Amino acid sequence: MKNINSGETAAALGKTSAEMETLAAKILDHGMKKGADRIKVAASASITRRLVVENKEVSLANSLEDQKIGLLVHKDQKKGSASTNIIRAESIYKGVEDALALASFSIADPALNMPNGTSAPKAKKLDFMFDDGTADTSLAEIQELMGAALARATQDKRVSIDKFEMSVSTSFHALYNSLGVAQSEMQTMLGWSFFGMGIDGDAVSGFDYDSGFSWKTSDSESRLMATAENFAAKVTGNLHPRKANSYKGLVVFSPRAVEELLTGFMLYHASGSSVMDGKSRWENDIGNVVVSPVISLRDQPHNPAFAGVTTFDGDGLPTRGQVIFESGKLCMHLHDCYSAKRLQTTSNHMSGGPFGMSLAPGGALLADLLRSRREILLVDRFSGNTDAIKGDFSGVAKSSRLYVDGKDSGAVTETMIAGNFFEFAKKIEAASLETEAVGGGFSSPWLLVDAISVTGG
Repeated sequence: MKNINSGETAAALGKTSAEMETLAAKILDHGMKKGADRIKVAASASITRRLVVENKEVSLANSLEDQKIGLLVHKDQKKGSASTNIIRAESIYKGVEDALALASFSIADPALNMPNGTSAPKAKKLDFMFDDGTADTSLAEIQELMGAALARATQDKRVSIDKFEMSVSTSFHALYNSLGVAQSEMQTMLGWSFFGMGIDGDAVSGFDYDSGFSWKTSDSESRLMATAENFAAKVTGNLHPRKANSYKGLVVFSPRAVEELLTGFMLYHASGSSVMDGKSRWENDIGNVVVSPVISLRDQPHNPAFAGVTTFDGDGLPTRGQVIFESGKLCMHLHDCYSAKRLQTTSNHMSGGPFGMSLAPGGALLADLLRSRREILLVDRFSGNTDAIKGDFSGVAKSSRLYVDGKDSGAVTETMIAGNFFEFAKKIEAASLETEAVGGGFSSPWLLVDAISVTGG
């Protein structure tokens, strides 16, 4: 790692990417000469400026460059791998030889494969992913933005920020293989996160967090301020909790809870690897309704609303928009090249994905969902245990609130919730018109869900 001055970032990374491309070609040639049947090279480089404030003091300020090469070789349908952050030809050539040696001890697998240049043509560039001005954002500019955000978040003196972090990263990643695949992209991004609590005299809320990102400095300030305000509202809203009554039935899941308690189970059973390993309940259910008709889930890897966007997947195939669930119907299993060959189907360009998921909004106002029963729990976060195969979960509903006759009666003490995914997934009654982004990689409405056991704290 080495320090990089602002004003040089785009040029420095551009030079590094060109060097890596040249080096990758040499690695592929070396690997084939050493007897590999196929070889894949994944190259990455990044320049990051990061500033961390803890307890109102700057605890870290740095500007660093990082580089990495990952190798995968196939020999006689056996595989071996290696990686290094020492970007010198002799070091990487040794890595190729080490990977081939590992392959010689592995078990032959007829499903090992890589795409070729015909099945994986050059991916189309996404212009919003890279901005020269953002690449050269200095630590001083980051500090200025952070000062304004801290002032906004702490206008309410009950807000106590334990840690606030902000960074600007400029990155390059690429994938090349010996069958003619050659993909690369560059990206700039500002990211930030808040972590803290509310304090009102002797009353202290639980810890909470919020985060956000921006592709460009030009719109980072407004997005950062919105995150600061949302975070402040969350931690102060968690003060002075009350006990919730115990019941089984309807609750409302916030977008954060939807991501934690719905999409994880859904993606596990829709995963090609789970189907391949015989662990999916939905092995033979493509085209069948497996969850509530309220649920329509899409992956949008080219949508700038998501931080995980990319033009190619982990196999080097160009990414594309996908419909995973439509009105409760399972539309696809999520296959990479390996699981696809194992199951005698085709990859749907999902290696490493999904990349930017959105759950479709419904036709009800959130306010109407919160009037669905006289007392209803709004579950904002979940912390506990889940069993992906059986679908059981139990744990604490954190940062959650109780609504009585549709009115917010305040935060609740740490209330237990439990249920089974395969039961409640078919009893999702409605989705809100309103949606919210979660962590840069997921967007969702609020969901009205039945069959949840609530145990008051």
